[in-house]
Amino acid sequence: MTHEDNDFRVAVVGMACRFPDAVTVEGYWRNLCDGRESVGPLAPESRPADAPAGYVHAGARLADADRFDAEFFAMSPREVQLTDPQHRLFLLCAWEAFEDAGFVPAENPAPVGVFAGASISTYLLRNLVGHARLLDNPSSQLHALHGNAPDYLASKVSYKLDLTGPSVAVQTACSTSLVAVHQAAQALLDFQCDVAVAGGASVQVPQEAGYIYEEGSILSPDGHCRAFDAEAGGTVFGSGVGVVVLKRLADAVADGDRVHAVILGSAVNNDGANKIGYTAPGIAGQRAVIREALSAAGIGAETIGYVEAHGTGTRLGDPIEVSALTAAYREHTDAVQYCALGSVKTNVGHLNAAGGVAGFIKAVLAVRDGLIPASLHYSRPNPEIDFASSPFFVNTELRTWPDRVRRAGVSAFGIGGTNAHVIVEQPPARRAVATTQGPRAVLVSGRTATDADRLVARLAAHLGAEAAELPGVAHTLAHGRRRFAHRRMVVANTTAEAAAALAAPLTGEAVAAPAVAWLFPGQGVALGDLTELAAVPAFGAGLRTCAQLLRERYGFDLHRAARGAGGTEQTQVALFAVEYALAGMWREFGVVPRELLGHSLGELVAATVAGVFELPDALGLVVERGRVMAAAPQGAMLAVSLGAAQLAERLPDDVWTAADNSATRCVVAGTRSAIERFAAALATDGVASSPLPVGHAFHTPLMDEAAARFAEAVGAVPRRAPHTEFWSNLTGAPITAAEAVDPGYWARQMTSTVRFREAALGVLGRNTTTVGLEVGPGKSLVSFLRTADRRTPTVGTLGAESGPGAIVTAAGRLWLAGVEVDFAAVHGDEGRTVVSLPTYPFALRRYWVDPPQVQAHEPRIDVVPEAAAIEHAAASRPSAASEADDDEFADSVRGRVAGIWRSALGIDELDHAANFFELGGDSLLAVQVATRLRAVFPLELALGDLFAAPTIAGMAATISDHLIQRLDELSDSEVELLLNEQGPARERSDNA
Repeated sequence: MTHEDNDFRVAVVGMACRFPDAVTVEGYWRNLCDGRESVGPLAPESRPADAPAGYVHAGARLADADRFDAEFFAMSPREVQLTDPQHRLFLLCAWEAFEDAGFVPAENPAPVGVFAGASISTYLLRNLVGHARLLDNPSSQLHALHGNAPDYLASKVSYKLDLTGPSVAVQTACSTSLVAVHQAAQALLDFQCDVAVAGGASVQVPQEAGYIYEEGSILSPDGHCRAFDAEAGGTVFGSGVGVVVLKRLADAVADGDRVHAVILGSAVNNDGANKIGYTAPGIAGQRAVIREALSAAGIGAETIGYVEAHGTGTRLGDPIEVSALTAAYREHTDAVQYCALGSVKTNVGHLNAAGGVAGFIKAVLAVRDGLIPASLHYSRPNPEIDFASSPFFVNTELRTWPDRVRRAGVSAFGIGGTNAHVIVEQPPARRAVATTQGPRAVLVSGRTATDADRLVARLAAHLGAEAAELPGVAHTLAHGRRRFAHRRMVVANTTAEAAAALAAPLTGEAVAAPAVAWLFPGQGVALGDLTELAAVPAFGAGLRTCAQLLRERYGFDLHRAARGAGGTEQTQVALFAVEYALAGMWREFGVVPRELLGHSLGELVAATVAGVFELPDALGLVVERGRVMAAAPQGAMLAVSLGAAQLAERLPDDVWTAADNSATRCVVAGTRSAIERFAAALATDGVASSPLPVGHAFHTPLMDEAAARFAEAVGAVPRRAPHTEFWSNLTGAPITAAEAVDPGYWARQMTSTVRFREAALGVLGRNTTTVGLEVGPGKSLVSFLRTADRRTPTVGTLGAESGPGAIVTAAGRLWLAGVEVDFAAVHGDEGRTVVSLPTYPFALRRYWVDPPQVQAHEPRIDVVPEAAAIEHAAASRPSAASEADDDEFADSVRGRVAGIWRSALGIDELDHAANFFELGGDSLLAVQVATRLRAVFPLELALGDLFAAPTIAGMAATISDHLIQRLDELSDSEVELLLNEQGPARERSDNA
């Protein structure tokens, strides 16, 4: 069968791992290709002083097993401390695997399944159970159960990442994670989900602990796994976590995913009782599962060039495995020693529940890259294995795959007899994706500013070292990464440019629910050269539409006008067309306005965008407006650095305020001589001013006759109430439907002061999360908006540059402010291409509970004891209450509440206004807190009280109110006892 059978194939689109000596898949693959053994001697200081006979001081350690990013996953320190490192690391790897796949679950409605398993929690058994205080109540015990039992591994990932497909805990001992891969693939083929996560975790606690070798056991006598070798004596257990993301191959190809490998078929079975004992391997069961996987794949065994074996290096297991493989393959071929055989356990040890996925990832990388790593510690065959007459040979060196078609089998056999076999093939050739050349926005974001900067550094190093195509890089970052508030952005034409630019990226912090205000400037701004800008398809199409309508209906040459030929009758039409085309471009880029605000001519653009006028009619009106205004008396306009009130005190009778733009900027107009006299007077007083490049006095009575003629033109065309509200220059308020369709309004708008400052204040007052976008040349309007509120993010579409780079930069700046932008449209890409990029730089901190017996020598548990916290709070507060001491009484209550919160959440410093649930609290912790509050305060507090007032201040206020009401019922000694109590009181019987 071929890849034409895509509907029955499953693609591996994402991978992540934590294996000994490797925190990334790339590092893992590098170690395997280098023939590195990650099992080795442990630290000498951890060797027992009185080691028993047969003790082997060797193991495979896992870096940062005690570390986690609690805040990233909205978990309290206490919850993390009560969570097994297997669960923590699996969650981290699941996030990274999704990033490797370029898939963002939070932004994709597709059902995503999780199939995962973990080993028994040695962290629970060896570290947590001995601390009675940590598990002294039902809610803590449930937290420990949910954070340590393998049953909850998959569902915890589904909860934390909001995945809505099937969530299944898999538990089949050593074959767990390969069985998880099989189940995930079947769920995809059965359409139970559209994306699936599969894998396993096994973390031994403590890490620095050897083992005792016993003759005949599965453990190695010398700390090495010698799979298939004559000296093989057993395996060495290690720690690791592996996660893969799977999709149906047809979907992956259609979505432009990067496919690492293709699962052709898989099978799972059990030995039953057909073997010598429960823990022994079964040759019949292994042979059957391999036969079934070959049948499901629809291929012959002769096409398989490599088998990643279970390969534990035991004297009994290795011969049985090779015999079962040989029996299954002999049904397809008589060829001998054509298929390489290896075991990753010789590199990293036996990773228990993660062993299957470790082998699976190795096989995926082998078929993807066409390299077969060496199986270590093999010199001569186990005498019970007849390799010479089998299809197999043990691969002892890094080998280039000799065949054009690269296929591999992967086996995992669990104690108890559950066997799994999966067959993978090289990925299909990636189809060519149509991409345009030109600048790209490279987008990076982090949950914190530090995270964002660390990711920028990682990305810069990666781009400097890898030959990645910039379109794929930009697409992956724009569409394959979760967007966080702290953002960084550069614009570049090549990967090398991007790597260099990331040394000093643009920065921003996204506002929540940004309200985009489109600002349309009026006459007085220079258009500049539009040649490069017209090459932007989304803009060029709109401009060409305007040019065609103007030429065919009104005999107007837009291209000549855009080049700056002619006066106001040319400039107004060109400016209108450019702004209207830019509005269409931004809408195509997914930037939808909440507010529309134009300045002078810009208000006519806003009205057209809002649907008051159809485009052909609006163009005709602008042609007429320019013509009648050009025929008006000559005049001049002057920008003045004064506010409207200060300006009014200085204005002579023959000069009018044409525009009130900001608290410090206005425009005046009048005859040329009047304006020259006024400018001279301002200069004498030290007031800055500058003339505008216009030849008329717009927005003054000098436009009365032109306005009357324009009103006639407006009355002659159809008008409709706006479908999108815009702001009036005339009133400084949102325009009414009656005003929008009234020809008289548009006449008055031409002769009256532009009240932009009032309108800008109105926009900002109505939308505290406004992001201003100047839809036109220049940045005058966004500067006026920022004068009204310096915190407002603003973006100018066209500045000193006006080509494609300026548009991409403007789109990137909007994204920095939190605005949703369709960068596929911005970049002009027709397809998606996902590439490998650095994953999120988690801010890892140690969250660990050491076992009780080492507390004298190791750091204390990172937990604030409740009694100590409350004692500290009480010691720092007054010890009596009366009507004159209300504040002191409230402080005392807050201190007690804070102590209980610190104990429950495991956080030393708490803001009294912080939300309990945003700090990582949940319903179980809420039960614990409510119980302890009832034990401290003589009140019947309901759980709902915490939900209603989920802050220290709120909860303390609730308690204080109830206590003050009860003070009359308490004796002085009872009040004294309440406020001086050292730690929580014993729970009353009615709360038992």
